[in-house]
Amino acid sequence: MQLQDKSIKGFNILELLVVIAIIGIISAVAYPNFSDWRKERAARGSTVKIQNLIQGINAQVQRGLYAYVQVLVENTNDSLTVTSKGMKMDTLTTMINNGESTWNTNPTSRCDTTTVDYWDDEGSSKIIITYKKDPDTGEDELDAEGMPKIEFMTEMPNTKLEVAQLILGKVTTTFVGSEGSPETGAVCFSKNARWYSGAENFVSTTVSTTVSTDGSETEETKDDVDTILFLCTRNDDFSTCDIDENTDRPTSDHRNLFRLEWSRFGDVTMEKWVVKNNDWVLQ
Repeated sequence: MQLQDKSIKGFNILELLVVIAIIGIISAVAYPNFSDWRKERAARGSTVKIQNLIQGINAQVQRGLYAYVQVLVENTNDSLTVTSKGMKMDTLTTMINNGESTWNTNPTSRCDTTTVDYWDDEGSSKIIITYKKDPDTGEDELDAEGMPKIEFMTEMPNTKLEVAQLILGKVTTTFVGSEGSPETGAVCFSKNARWYSGAENFVSTTVSTTVSTDGSETEETKDDVDTILFLCTRNDDFSTCDIDENTDRPTSDHRNLFRLEWSRFGDVTMEKWVVKNNDWVLQ
């Protein structure tokens, strides 16, 4: 019968406690770095997705599928939603040839963010409203306030691959609204940049003063379409990205801060704010 070698020993309690303590120290040191890495990857991934969405909808313009497209950004205190929309040539031609359309009477409203059915295709779901009809006349029934009575509403999900919607909960931007009332910004593109325009938070108004020969002053206002979207990690400390609008530099210590910049032709570049360089670095 073979006897067990008595020189073979296991760990004693003290050795186990030392090993556990070492593992705890290593975990405590490594976890913050791992957590920061995850947040940086999440912010970077969201930025790349938005960059791809902008480039993707502009590719449809170059292909001729759409004549006019929009990228709509909506931000609440919970999530950032980015939606692409497209208008076909027939729709655009009809509006251009209609002298009474808002396209001609109010050019600043061309990049429309509110009118229902303004766009032919949208990345978001559509709500189809069916109104109650009077059985005798076939006309819409009206409520006490004179508004048509709604019979039912149906949500129709987007089935078009050319348009898309992103709902991102881990990043925010420089403007924010509340649940049910988001702050919005939109930029619109067309082939050869002819109808390039913007709306809401993507339009900046500048005021210039001209002095005539007689010494009188005349003020002129001009709307410029913004070309930058800032993105940063959303957390309890930052509901928005703190950016100096004059210098495009952060005013707070953002560790995961990215910038998308586009041209009127739809070309998009991505940059990251690198703290040690104190500058934006192309990605």
